[in-house]
Amino acid sequence: MIPDRTSYDVVILGSGIGGSMLASILARRGVSVLLVEELVHPRFTIGESLIPETGVRFQLLAAKYDVPEIAWLGSFYELRDRVSSNCGTKRAFSFVYHREGEAARPAESNQLPTLTPPYGPDSHMFRQDVDAWLATVSTRYGVTLRQGLRIQDIAFEPDQVRLTAASGEQITTRFLVDGGGMRSLVASKLGLRDATPRFRTDTRTLYTHFAGLRPFDHVFTGDHGLPSPLGQGTMHNVFHGGWMWLIPFNNHRDATNPLVSVGVMLDRRRFGDPKGSPEDEFKAIIARFPTVARHFEGAVPVRPWVASGRLQYSSPTLVAHRMVQLPHAAAFVDPLYSSGLSVLTVAIDLIADALFPALAEDNFDVERFALMDKVVNEGFDHYDRIVSRSFDAFADYDLWNAWNRNWVMGNYLGTFGALSTLIRYQSTGDRALLKATTDPQNIGVLSSHLPEVRAAMDENAQAVDAVTRGELTPADAAAQIFARLGALPFLPPYMGFGRADQRVQATFTLQAGVRHVLWYRHRAPAAWAARNDLPLLTYASQVLGAAGRATSDGLRRTALVIRDVLSAGNSDADHRPPALSGVRRGLPGEQGEADDGAW
Repeated sequence: MIPDRTSYDVVILGSGIGGSMLASILARRGVSVLLVEELVHPRFTIGESLIPETGVRFQLLAAKYDVPEIAWLGSFYELRDRVSSNCGTKRAFSFVYHREGEAARPAESNQLPTLTPPYGPDSHMFRQDVDAWLATVSTRYGVTLRQGLRIQDIAFEPDQVRLTAASGEQITTRFLVDGGGMRSLVASKLGLRDATPRFRTDTRTLYTHFAGLRPFDHVFTGDHGLPSPLGQGTMHNVFHGGWMWLIPFNNHRDATNPLVSVGVMLDRRRFGDPKGSPEDEFKAIIARFPTVARHFEGAVPVRPWVASGRLQYSSPTLVAHRMVQLPHAAAFVDPLYSSGLSVLTVAIDLIADALFPALAEDNFDVERFALMDKVVNEGFDHYDRIVSRSFDAFADYDLWNAWNRNWVMGNYLGTFGALSTLIRYQSTGDRALLKATTDPQNIGVLSSHLPEVRAAMDENAQAVDAVTRGELTPADAAAQIFARLGALPFLPPYMGFGRADQRVQATFTLQAGVRHVLWYRHRAPAAWAARNDLPLLTYASQVLGAAGRATSDGLRRTALVIRDVLSAGNSDADHRPPALSGVRRGLPGEQGEADDGAW
């Protein structure tokens, strides 16, 4: 049924996570919002993996704008229980390096565990469930949701924006938010995209969902020294010219989803444009790497393959007359490091912060959104610096082992700054802390707002560039990067940023978290101590409170939460979730056999 209303304060194009989240935030404060979705929920999309900073920022947004449901996206246990058990857990980022024709070497692997309850672990979001749920949440706050509505034309008039649907229906709005993604009608209408993407990263993709895929731990054995099981997080198979993601939704004891998201990102400098079918190309790629090939034995794709040409696109600005774009409508770099949703949470906070007074004053001058435009575009450029040099470093494990620490540094410092704000707010209830989340010194992407971090990354990027030009050996460049990172006064020495043999910089159990706080409080330069300090009693009480809340779910779940608080490791990969006990494993020689309850 078409609503009688044809005019709104804000129209948002696209009901993905960003569009629905912003719609809820605006409607919560009485703004009339129309949320337009061209397709119908549930619908397939990717962007499934979170990072710690994103989870913390979800919780900050929920508190700041009084939309508690947003916080449920920020921690796996809340997501599992309140949104969908079809989502997976993410206890770590794991990276395994592969050489053609050789089994993967245990010593050529890296890992960064995520936060522990209640601030983690992170999640693998089964987007068709999460997006449909969040769109529904928005309607509870008063948002009008129109699904299956295709906007055909947009006219930017002096006092309003006029949208015309394919049916001829017309809608007007005081302000338009474009969450239309890569195929943005707004970007096309206004000519916002760069003719040639400004990003150095130049990649293409092929991806689908698989069933019958075992945890990677079953094929990557030996003393690799990684504390968290590989199947308990986002797995990255790294090789010269590309990387592969494995994002399992079936990796916890209460799982109800047998699928694993699988995709490959290929550097076009090495792999060129697509040739043949995506499935044939995928099979040819995994055949090069024995450990990966063994992992996929018996696994089957269950969705049509998706393939692309170059994925990157960029825009010089996200702002125009009576309009802002959400990040994915303006630019895209690469899914490496799962930071797309982190850019999104930053943008949502900045847009909401600027849009409320703009609506109240009926003044939508583009300068009101200048900070958002600057932070998001600088964040994309910073992200491109990290990703593009990662692809360069994939050619040599020693160089990759060194360069990867730059991402770890940005992830770690960005997360702990936001976490410090959240826990101090939980301790004091001081809403000034929430208001300050959009201050320039507090908001960025992978620490893009921290000058010392950017400067260190710039120098390290120059070393990688020298290797690419043939002016420096990978070993010499790696040594320079390790030496530079090891000398930074704002990184704890025990994290081993300067040590090639320390391939896991930290875990974030209760004990480790206390150690981090105490180091910054007593050993770090003053500015860094202020940024990363937090009230330890509140931190401990929140952690212990998470275990207490789990008691209502029974002793087993309580024990699991306590385990996660104290340890990065577990044996969940050896347990078949009851809801999946009837799902065939699809392993060689076992087709048609009844499942025995174990992986």
